[in-house]
Amino acid sequence: MPERHLVLVGLPGAGKSTVGPRVATALGRAFHDLDTEIERAAGRGVAEIFARDGEPAFRALERAASAALLAPGARPIVLAPGGGWIEDSGHRSLLGGAVLGVHLDVSPAVAVARMGPAAEARPLLAGGDAVKKLSEIANRRRALYLQCQHTVSVDSMTADQVVSYIVALASREIGD
Repeated sequence: MPERHLVLVGLPGAGKSTVGPRVATALGRAFHDLDTEIERAAGRGVAEIFARDGEPAFRALERAASAALLAPGARPIVLAPGGGWIEDSGHRSLLGGAVLGVHLDVSPAVAVARMGPAAEARPLLAGGDAVKKLSEIANRRRALYLQCQHTVSVDSMTADQVVSYIVALASREIGD
């Protein structure tokens, strides 16, 4: 089997951007944080894109960046998309072929605690009870996350443990 891309999905605060670079280094791959790629292409931050242009505009930028990074025949990478990436059926259709999807499963309370004050800076969590908002998002996405090939429950794991687990899992799955 040809080498596959590795995409880490999960709620904000699951640890995608924290463990992703370390997983990529261990696998000898480039790491891409999709929100950073979108910001670079748009010349402004995610919060500003949401505020000025709305979520549909952001999702269009997200689709374009995903297509470019996960193109067939592209050098395999480790990608950490934003939490809403999984809600796009086109993104989900990538899972299983050239893309190994790993869901980092985190409870909303743990995710918000990990984000700390930064939770309020997240466009979908700003203004209100962040745990409640994240719980609603988690409930809406639960079935979508199940379309990933693997789920790793990360609430009680350290970042080192998550990295080790994903590297071992990916090494068996992606042909390294």
